[in-house]
Amino acid sequence: MSTLSEIEAAAETLPPDQQEQLFRFLAARLRRSENSTRRAKLVEGPNGTLLLEAAPGAPPMTTERVKQMLEDFP
Repeated sequence: MSTLSEIEAAAETLPPDQQEQLFRFLAARLRRSENSTRRAKLVEGPNGTLLLEAAPGAPPMTTERVKQMLEDFP
């Protein structure tokens, strides 16, 4: 199977319980994939300090943004 339409057609032939199992498998993989690429991480900085590196696509951490986040914090 090489195209999405072939995969979809094959999935349609599965019994409902196997379709649900396939859906759960794909959803779990998608969540793992999203989580691994969209999380902040600790990286080593100068003089052995640890820095928090933002996830790809995260908004820049400007002074104004940090102030807004602190104001919104419960």
